[in-house]
Amino acid sequence: MKKLFTSIFLVLTLLAMTAGTAFAQDATLITGTVQTVVIETNATTSESVVVVTLLDETAGTTQTVKISLEAAVTLGLVTTDPTTGENVVVVGQTVEIDPTIVIPEEDTTVPTEEAQHPVGSALTDFFSSLLGVDYEMIMTYHEEGIGFGVIAQALWLSKNLDGGTDTFDALLEAKKSGDYNAITLPDGSTPDNWGDVVRSHKKGENLGSVMSDKTKNNKDTSGATTITTTKERGNGNSNGNGHSNNGNGGNNNGNGNGNGNH
Repeated sequence: MKKLFTSIFLVLTLLAMTAGTAFAQDATLITGTVQTVVIETNATTSESVVVVTLLDETAGTTQTVKISLEAAVTLGLVTTDPTTGENVVVVGQTVEIDPTIVIPEEDTTVPTEEAQHPVGSALTDFFSSLLGVDYEMIMTYHEEGIGFGVIAQALWLSKNLDGGTDTFDALLEAKKSGDYNAITLPDGSTPDNWGDVVRSHKKGENLGSVMSDKTKNNKDTSGATTITTTKERGNGNSNGNGHSNNGNGGNNNGNGNGNGNH
């Protein structure tokens, strides 16, 4: 009885393996009549690759795959001319290509640059002189819940203290923790709270001035028109003689000459 069960188990196992292999072959092999064979050079590896176009005559569709030169030789798609030593392509035959030898297509999609937040971008541009303070750092703090107004205040003070990343980080960490012992204001004092930090700023050192500056820089400026006015000068001479007799009637005689240059 034990032998019988063992025999049945082995038979079933072999049948399952055979069926699975046949199914895998039917489902995965790329089959068709070779229409074109083109040998190319891989731009990345400088190795020769072969582009094969197959026609599925049953479905009436074509499929193009890329395989190595060695695989193409093995499949009989490329041979070597015994006289010239050059590669010769062969078309018209039906082949079956194992998909595991197909070279995947390179992804040539150009990644789309993510649009920057306008306020974060404005702060980055305005404070670009602060070494190490960049857009990613500003947006990281903003995503942690710190408003752009507070970030701008920290950037202004960092700038006034001739600081950089360390100063900027220290200010915002103090804002989050409430511990300002490591902060020294421009007048040498230590703030007790964020209000003291804000009061240390000069007038106009805020987010509004940063955004105003960005708007000013982005505004289209019209070309100035210069109007030149030329005054005309003239010379003129005139002479006139006149005689008049008054009575019941009147006679008037007058002669006049005038010259003018403009």
